[in-house]
Amino acid sequence: MFGKILNTFGTRTATAVINLLIAIVVSQFLGAEGKGSQGLIITTIAFILVFANIIGGATLVYLVPRYTLSGLVIPSYIWSLLIGGLSYIFLLAVPIIDRAYILDISLLAVLNSFMTINSSLLIGKEKISSSNFVNLLVPLLTIVTLLIFFISLERNDISSYITALYTAYGAAFLVSLAYLFRFFRKFEPLDPSLTRKILQDLFRLGFLNQIAHITQMLSFRLSYYLLDFFHGEAAVGVYSNAISLTESLWLISKSISLVQYARIANTKDRTYAANLTVRLTKAAFLLSAVLLIPLLVLPVEVYTYVFGDGFEGIKPVIWLLAPGVLMYNVSILTGHYFSGLGKYNVNAMVSGIGLIVSVSAYLLLIPVYSGKGAGIAATLSHTFNSLFLLILFLRHNHAKPAGFIPTKGDFIFLKKEIRNYLGKK
Repeated sequence: MFGKILNTFGTRTATAVINLLIAIVVSQFLGAEGKGSQGLIITTIAFILVFANIIGGATLVYLVPRYTLSGLVIPSYIWSLLIGGLSYIFLLAVPIIDRAYILDISLLAVLNSFMTINSSLLIGKEKISSSNFVNLLVPLLTIVTLLIFFISLERNDISSYITALYTAYGAAFLVSLAYLFRFFRKFEPLDPSLTRKILQDLFRLGFLNQIAHITQMLSFRLSYYLLDFFHGEAAVGVYSNAISLTESLWLISKSISLVQYARIANTKDRTYAANLTVRLTKAAFLLSAVLLIPLLVLPVEVYTYVFGDGFEGIKPVIWLLAPGVLMYNVSILTGHYFSGLGKYNVNAMVSGIGLIVSVSAYLLLIPVYSGKGAGIAATLSHTFNSLFLLILFLRHNHAKPAGFIPTKGDFIFLKKEIRNYLGKK
């Protein structure tokens, strides 16, 4: 397990670094307004993906041990195409994004969704390193293509970023497809007798899981559209960079939770699942707290040097986001515990209530306080979600809050995992 976590952490660390480089490059070459446009484009793609993943998202990890490849992949691909078409129509009807980007956003979302389906199937097979490589290709190819367009070809406009996404998503999809047929070995014909049962499970579990992701995305990123409406794209640019920096801390929890989710989905021992979750949550929280310190102590001059003029207001936003980002580590690990058990309704309920908290705070604070208001609202939402999920986790396992205090046994557990990993090496 430690080896898979280490591989995932290394991949996500590299991804976070490259994504930071993307933010820097876009900020330097396109300015705060261009960075705002980029943030709105990638956020809109992410919103489409949470609907596409109703059939074909993370629930595939849970269903892979239970059904054939063909039974899962065919309905998932068809659903993604349908959502891509509906999203195009919706975006034309509702002017939340520049019409010039709508077709590209819809196509890119479908391409990304295909890649995500393949990646989830690989995780379900516990082929974590292969899934990690596929996901690393996206930011890597994006930054390479951007540098070619911005520096070599001197095409300093948002269309270069869109082309970079096509390159990255397309290549990652093809690689994931190659891995898929390698590890599943054969593509069995779809069994008509099981089709209805498969579709029911895909939609039932996927809907519950994605309700949580849909409400979560709204909680996290609705602020972008409200900032754009009340204060313009430059405000979105500053806030999106603050978000990129602070949320990069989640690479620890998300690296751990990816392996945790696959492990829990493949075990029936609930006690083991609960104990594993508690230990991993403590480790993730402490490591994230240590990594948060440099972001808080860096002078504002460093941020303006890195991102360029127009980003002077980024540090106060980082300070306001920090407490909520730290607390959300608890939500990530306990949420994946319930997902691994197939209890997606728990995450859906918590995220739904958290959305009410965040939207209320956004509407109250963003018109007056701009990015600072968005930071306060995000912290309120993250803290609420984490505490609510923690309470539900404790009740579900008849546990006590003291169990989340680090003990000697946790360090012994970590030492054992490291030894096992090194022994295999």
